[in-house]
Amino acid sequence: MIKKKLLEIVICIFLALFFLVPAPGWAKTKTLTFNFQMAWHTRHPEYFACVNPQRGVAKFSVNQGFVKMMEKAGAKLGYKIRFIIYPADQLVKRKMALDGLKAGTLDMLQSAAVYFHGMVPEGDVDWMPYVTAMVGRAKAWDFFNNGAIAKIKRDAYIKKANAIWLANIFCGGEGILSRGKKPVKSMENIRGEKLRAAGGLATRTIDALGASPVTMATGEVYPALQRGVLDGLIFPVYGLRDYKFIDYCKAVTLPPIYIWCDELWMNKGKFDSLPPDLQKAFMDTARKWARWASTEYWPAYEAELNKWAKKKGCVFYTLPKREQLRWKEAVAPVWNWYAKESPGCAEEVKLIKGFMKKSVK
Repeated sequence: MIKKKLLEIVICIFLALFFLVPAPGWAKTKTLTFNFQMAWHTRHPEYFACVNPQRGVAKFSVNQGFVKMMEKAGAKLGYKIRFIIYPADQLVKRKMALDGLKAGTLDMLQSAAVYFHGMVPEGDVDWMPYVTAMVGRAKAWDFFNNGAIAKIKRDAYIKKANAIWLANIFCGGEGILSRGKKPVKSMENIRGEKLRAAGGLATRTIDALGASPVTMATGEVYPALQRGVLDGLIFPVYGLRDYKFIDYCKAVTLPPIYIWCDELWMNKGKFDSLPPDLQKAFMDTARKWARWASTEYWPAYEAELNKWAKKKGCVFYTLPKREQLRWKEAVAPVWNWYAKESPGCAEEVKLIKGFMKKSVK
């Protein structure tokens, strides 16, 4: 009798465990969907970096892109991450995209902070002229993505854009692409020249150098070069091939005046709705991917484009050290202008100057 009772108890316990504790293979995975818009078209090198780096540089893998990295990070925690990716302007117009993120129309956004300087002036601090060119990509990325300066940006985006700033990506180095075959060899060569500007710090920099900034979208540049409306532009070398600027621009002047930087954000409400382990996964994965894209993917992409442009007859000219010093001195007012944009901007400038003093010998 006792044995029968014990057997019944064991069977009941087994059945309870069988139905109440599912085997790992049967566990239901929670699917989380993110509306994710980028400021770039589907053949853009930064789109490739995020979705499939191999399409940009053959030696890299699709698994090194942010999308695959985040899908894998989520799967390890028991979540199925699903990104619905929208190229430029598909869900929200490019210049209104941060407003779209703020309102929750977008869950995630990747774009350039200079487009939104009026909304969050603290955001495009990493476009400050000649910082990255003087200290190198890795050192500059580590500075801008850590410590006090990163906190200023993070707090500003939360307060002004209802956005969680995940990381930034150092993309193409922006030198001067000149219409014609003559590179710029001195500041005097660009006095009064009409150069395309992206806005924010980029526009102020062109003005400080004595040229005339012309603000326009990238898609408007080619016809402007064709009609002679522009004398050139400050832009990465990839524009020569990917936007076919080489049809009119046959000369590049280096070093880059600044690095074009992208930012990666998530709507704060969306971020707050995620469980803590997944919040951490997004933060960690974004930073890991962004640093890799900044220090490995983009330098490799630029190296390939430089070779291609030279084969096409493009002339590359590097300013002598003495002339570089003149240019750096000329853009000093940009720092003063930026510092007046907000108390946060003033603190950022102070931090950068301290960083540069320690880093540049």
